[in-house]
Amino acid sequence: MTLPNPCVTTQSPAPTADTESAPEPQSPAAASGHAPSEPVGGIALYEGTDQSEPDDQDEGEWEEVGDVGLPPGDVPGAVGAKAPRTRRRRRQPKLDSPEFRLRGRRALCKRIEDIAPLMLKMVKLRVVTSYLPSVRGLEDDDLTRILRDDAAKIAERGRVLAALTTPDADFNRSQLKAMILDVLLQEEVYALPEKRLDEKVIEFEAGIVERSKSLDLTDLRKSDPDRWHHFDTYRIVLEAAWSNDGMISPDEARLLAVLRTHLSISREEHWLISGLLKRFPKEGCALHTPDEVNDARKELQRQGVLWQYRDENNQNVDVIPAEVAETVRRDHAGQELQRVNFRRVLSHDGILLTDLRAALVARGLDRAGNKAELIERVVASEVTPADVLGALDRDKLSAMCGSFGLKSAGAKADLVRRLIEFYDDLTFEERATKDVREGWYADYELLAARAYAELRAKKVITKDLDIQYLFEDATAFLFEARMRAACDVSRRDNRADGRLALEADQSLLWDCKSAEVVVNLQDHLDTQFDGYLRKEREAGRNALGFLVIGPAFTPQSLILANRYKARTNWDVALVTASGLKHLADRWAALEPDKPFPIRLLNRTEVIDKERAEFLLSLA
Repeated sequence: MTLPNPCVTTQSPAPTADTESAPEPQSPAAASGHAPSEPVGGIALYEGTDQSEPDDQDEGEWEEVGDVGLPPGDVPGAVGAKAPRTRRRRRQPKLDSPEFRLRGRRALCKRIEDIAPLMLKMVKLRVVTSYLPSVRGLEDDDLTRILRDDAAKIAERGRVLAALTTPDADFNRSQLKAMILDVLLQEEVYALPEKRLDEKVIEFEAGIVERSKSLDLTDLRKSDPDRWHHFDTYRIVLEAAWSNDGMISPDEARLLAVLRTHLSISREEHWLISGLLKRFPKEGCALHTPDEVNDARKELQRQGVLWQYRDENNQNVDVIPAEVAETVRRDHAGQELQRVNFRRVLSHDGILLTDLRAALVARGLDRAGNKAELIERVVASEVTPADVLGALDRDKLSAMCGSFGLKSAGAKADLVRRLIEFYDDLTFEERATKDVREGWYADYELLAARAYAELRAKKVITKDLDIQYLFEDATAFLFEARMRAACDVSRRDNRADGRLALEADQSLLWDCKSAEVVVNLQDHLDTQFDGYLRKEREAGRNALGFLVIGPAFTPQSLILANRYKARTNWDVALVTASGLKHLADRWAALEPDKPFPIRLLNRTEVIDKERAEFLLSLA
């Protein structure tokens, strides 16, 4: 962040109330804005131009907006009861808004289970050594399994924070580690090729040194004496720590961290003041070398915070796993949004020049300039997205939420949170999706489990019947694009959803069964699947078995499948959506251009994530 420019400090504007004032007591008919179509007692009131209750009761179209403010005595037949809650039609999102084409950033971030199989053994050893008592005798596959199985333990919040807050014995290395994390947290998926990360860290250092040359605390003393006093106090203590023996010990680093917190001095401001003292990045403002950056990289790997994998181009890529990045961002760096998406928030039409100026003035920063200049100044400061959004009135926040199809009712804090979460999921640039099914595949397990509310909230479905069709199309995408298998899809009644071709005119049939809880094979085997297999045989095709794909299955289903196998010699595999997606994703990462041996799925058993790993070992 930049140090404050000279300006006159003014008081922040008084915060607006989170809720509107209650309306004057009035009759239910007046409160609704029109005459109700039937007596009011006990029914919901609707806002809008329609004079009757709408026929469409779709939960995705309507939302409750709170009590209408009627005294209990005004509600017929309800002594002491709460007034009815109004319902209004939810604002329709602007489907042409560029933000809608950018959603999905979080889904692109690699998780531990994605990274572990692609890591070099020496990097795996550094990571597991930090929490295993011994790694003696562990082979590469053993390390991969441990990393995947212990992902939750490795990414546990307390463990990550302990690693980040424990002072390094080498103060210069600790500064480098902080810069590495700062650089990666601003990347779209928290990842950069190894050499590019080295370059960016050194470029960042050079930028701080250059800015420190123009730092003049005298100007700050005139414009903001209190803030100047904080900076000057910290400068004196920091200089004393360095002058003692030319080093900063772990104890001194702890005290400096406490002092920074007390004086509200950011880490970047610490670096700027260090540059003023000719102590950043090293003595005499000398920049670190790539070898020194690499030493800090290895230490972060030993702490389990920074990971590295080998990509399809055979280059090493540094990455913070998504599970770890969540703690590093929110709890350590205090980052609500990356700078790219913070700029997008500030560029919204709902945020005016006056809003930006108010945010800057509240922190003693220069308020002059056009909107683009003010946006850059806000982003470079310690102002947070929540600061800017929280200063807006509730109606404006509600309108912003509604324009993106987000729930526009609720407390002011909830509206701010929804907007930040929405913007946080935007990719940095638009990606051309070659296959529309790829978007549905991203929500594969939700489709299998018929997660209506979540799928509607994500705008994946508009009506309940969409789920089954999207589940089938996403499954076809899984086989074709992720497993490189020849797949025929059928939309005809009395036919399986698809067929996977094998050699010698052999095949496996598959059918998707979405369910909110579990699938019971008994409901489908004799009435559907047996008929599909027999029609294949009558058509002269040799179907070896059947894949039933669903969220989960009843225990009785496996017994029934084995009995059917004994009776007909046709295999019936009960494939969980999570297991199949895990298998497909792992295969695509390991062998992106090689077809998966589909015949391995021809078995009578439950294929879940654990079984998928076994099948991968056979492939």
